Amino acid sequence: MKQSLDAGLAALKQQDYDRAIALLESVAKSATNQPLGTRAEMGLVMAYKATGNLQKSIALCTSLTKHPHTQVKTWADRTLTALSDRRPPKPPENPQKIPATPPETGFVPFDVGNSPPKISPTGDRPSTDQKTDLVAFEQTSRQKNVKSPQIPPVPAPPKPPLVKTSEPETSTTATDSDAPTEVPGVVTPDAYELIWRNSGRAASGWRKLKLLKLARFRVETLACTIALFLMVRFILEFLLTNVNALLVQLYIFTKLPVFAPIQIFYRDPTAFVQFMFGLLLASSPWLIDAVLKLICGMEPLGGVTLLKSSKEANRVVRNFCKQQNMPAPVLQLLPIDVPVAFSYGCLPRFARIAVSQGLLDQLTEDEIATILARELAHIAHWDFAPMSLAVLVIQTPYLIYGLVVHWEERLSGLISIEFFRSVVKVLAAGISAGSYGIYKLLRWPMLWVSRRRVYFSDRTAAEITGNPNGLTRALAKIAIGMAKNIEQQQQTSFFLEGFELLFPVGLGQAVTIGSAGLHAPLEQILLWDVSNPCRHWLTVNSTHPLMGERLKLLALYAQFWQLETELDLANLGTLESTKGKFQVSDLFNSKFWPRHPPPLVLQGAPFLGIPMSLAIVGVLWLIGGILSRTSIWWLDWLWGDRSILWGCLPIGFCLGTLMRINDFFPDIVPRAVTAPSLPQILSNSDSLPLDAQPVGLQGKLLGRSGMANWLGQDLILQTGTGLVRLHYVSRFGPIGSLWPQPTRPSDLVGQSVVATGWLRRGATVAIDLETLRSQGGRVSNSGHPIWSAILAFAAAVWGAYIIFQGEMYR
Repeated sequence: MKQSLDAGLAALKQQDYDRAIALLESVAKSATNQPLGTRAEMGLVMAYKATGNLQKSIALCTSLTKHPHTQVKTWADRTLTALSDRRPPKPPENPQKIPATPPETGFVPFDVGNSPPKISPTGDRPSTDQKTDLVAFEQTSRQKNVKSPQIPPVPAPPKPPLVKTSEPETSTTATDSDAPTEVPGVVTPDAYELIWRNSGRAASGWRKLKLLKLARFRVETLACTIALFLMVRFILEFLLTNVNALLVQLYIFTKLPVFAPIQIFYRDPTAFVQFMFGLLLASSPWLIDAVLKLICGMEPLGGVTLLKSSKEANRVVRNFCKQQNMPAPVLQLLPIDVPVAFSYGCLPRFARIAVSQGLLDQLTEDEIATILARELAHIAHWDFAPMSLAVLVIQTPYLIYGLVVHWEERLSGLISIEFFRSVVKVLAAGISAGSYGIYKLLRWPMLWVSRRRVYFSDRTAAEITGNPNGLTRALAKIAIGMAKNIEQQQQTSFFLEGFELLFPVGLGQAVTIGSAGLHAPLEQILLWDVSNPCRHWLTVNSTHPLMGERLKLLALYAQFWQLETELDLANLGTLESTKGKFQVSDLFNSKFWPRHPPPLVLQGAPFLGIPMSLAIVGVLWLIGGILSRTSIWWLDWLWGDRSILWGCLPIGFCLGTLMRINDFFPDIVPRAVTAPSLPQILSNSDSLPLDAQPVGLQGKLLGRSGMANWLGQDLILQTGTGLVRLHYVSRFGPIGSLWPQPTRPSDLVGQSVVATGWLRRGATVAIDLETLRSQGGRVSNSGHPIWSAILAFAAAVWGAYIIFQGEMYR
C-alpha cells in the first residue's frame, strides 16, 4: 500500500493524472481512516482539481474538513475556500501531456524527489498562491503531534543532492522572480517545527517479551574488562620504562645523582595494576560520588523531589526492586541543566542512580520513568559494575588532562619571565596531550560492552513500563538537550566528555541528531542509521549504538503491543542499499580484483593491509620452507623468520593508507565546494566516510579555548541547521599541534568562521578540516592528507628497519 501511495504521488508530481487518480483511489479505499488513506485523499483533492473534476475535489475536501487532525483540517478548510471561489477549468484533452500552462494544483507530493518543479514550455512557474499551498501542504504532511489517526512523515529520498549556497541557475525562459528556492525533499528550518505525537503506551497486563539471554553478554563483558586490564598494564609499563630510559640519558649527560633511574620502575607492574583494579571497583560508588560532587556539586535526590517530577518513576523503582529482590539504589541529583541520568557502583547493594535537574525539568512524568527503568536494568544485568570501573580508570588520565590545563593558565599569569613561562607551557602541553591520548586509548576496550548493554537496557525499560514510545521521546529529548547545552555553554563540558560511557545517549550522536532534530523530521535524519548497509562496521569507535537502530527497535516493541509508534521507523531499512556492501566471498571472485575495490574495503584499507601483509608473510615462509629442503640455501632463511612477520605489519598499514589516500582526500576545487544543510547531509542514506564531499560551511566556532583544545579535542561548527564536529590535525600530527603556530583553531573559538574540508558521514558527521578562516582574515590550516602520507611512510621505514635488524626480533 505504501508503494502504491508513493507511486501515486510521484505520478501526480509528473502530472500523469490518470495514473495518479487510479493509484490514490485504490489506497484511499484500502486504508480508510488510516494515515496512508488520509494522505491519498489529500492527493486526490489536488488531482481532481487539476483535471477539472471540481465537484469530486470539493466533496472530498469537505470530508477532510472534519478530520480530527487540526493541521489536516486547516489545510482542507483553506483548500476548500480556494476551490469554491474558482470556476471549473477546462480539462486538458490529454491528461498525460503537459499543458502549455501547468494547472494551478498548488500541490507537491510528500516525497518530492530530487528534481526542481517542472517548467512549462512557456517558462511559467507556479504562482505565489500555489507556493503558499505547497508550503502549507508540506508542513501539514510532516507534522507529528497526532493522536489517531496520524499523518506519518515520509523520510527524504535516499540520496538528496548536496547543493551550493550560491543562488541556483535558472532556465533562460524562467523569469518569475517568485520561483521556489527550497531544496526538494528536505524540510527547511523555517518550514519545520518539532511536535511530538505523544503516542500511547501498552494497556495494563501487556504481553511480556522473550526472556533475555545474558550469558554471552557477560562473557563479552569479562573479556573486555580483561582487555582493559592488559592495556592499562602495557601503557603503565611503557611509561615507566621510558621514564627510566630518559633518566639514564640525563644522568649520563649531567652526572647528577638526582637523575638516577628509579629502580622500582623496572619491576613488573602486573600485581600493582591488579591491586588498583580491585581497589577502584570496590570503592567505585564513593569515588564517583566524590568526583561528581567536585565537578557538578552533586547532592542527594529526595523522594519528595522525585515524586513531584514523576510519581510513576518512584513506583517503577519500588516495584522493580521488589520484583528483582534487590535493594533500591541511592538516588542522586546533579544540579545541572543538561538532561542525563546514569547508574554506577560495584554491587546492587551500593548502586547509585544519578539524575540531573535538566532531566527532571525537560522530560514528562512517563519519560522520566522510562529513563530510570533503563538504569535499573543496568543494575539488574550487572553491567553497571564493570562500566563504573572503566569510567574510574579512564577518569585518571582525563582528570590529569583537565587539571594540567587549568593550572597552566594560572601559572602562566603569575610567571613574569618569558623563558620560565615557555618551559611551563611546553611541559603542560606535553603532559595534557599525552594524558588525553591515554584517555582515548583506554576507552577502546570497553566500547563493545558500552554499545551492547544499551540494547538490553532499552528492551528491559520498555518491558518494565510498557511504554516504548515514552522511551523514544525521552532519548530524543536527551539528545536535543545535550546539543542545546553545548550551544549554551559554547563548548563541550568536561563532565559530558568524561562520563559519556554511562549516559543514555552518546555525545557524538547527540551533537548531530540533537541539533538537526529541531530542523527536520527525525525519520529523515535517522535514515542512515537504519538503512546504510555498512553502518555496523562504522560504529567501532562509538560509545553507543546508532540512535536510529535503537528507536527502530522501540518502534517494533510498540508494534508488538499494537501501539501507534512515536516515529515511523519500524518499516525503514528493510530494503537496504547494496552500495559498498562487501562479502568475504568477494575476495575469491576472479572479477573482484580488476575492479575498483568496494567502498568499505577501501575505507578500511589501512587496517585490512595488516592481514594482507600476514598473508604475504605466510607465502614467504612457505617459499623459505620449500627452498630449505633443496640446494637453494640462500633463501632458506625466510622460513620462520619472525622479523619479516613484525616488519610486514607496518608495511601493510602503509600500503593500505597509500591505496586510499587519493579517494579519501580528493582535491578541493573552489567551484566544487558545496554548503549543504545538516538535514541534507543526514538524509543521504548511502554515504560512507570514504565519500568525501568538499564543503565550505559558515558558522560560529564552538569549543574549549587555550591549551585544552590544542589537539582539536573540541571543535564544533554551529550552523543555521545544527552542529557539525570538526577534525583538526597538524601537518606533522599531534606533536606538530603542540609547536608554536601563528593561528590555532582554538584561537578562533567564538568567532564566525568558514570551515573548508572533507565532509565525512559515518556513525557521526564530521568535517576533516583543510582550512578554518575567520571573518577577520585569520586562517588556521589543517594537514590531514600530509599527515596521512607522513604516517604511511614512517610505518614503511619502521617495517623496513625491523626486517633489517632481523636478529633482534627472532
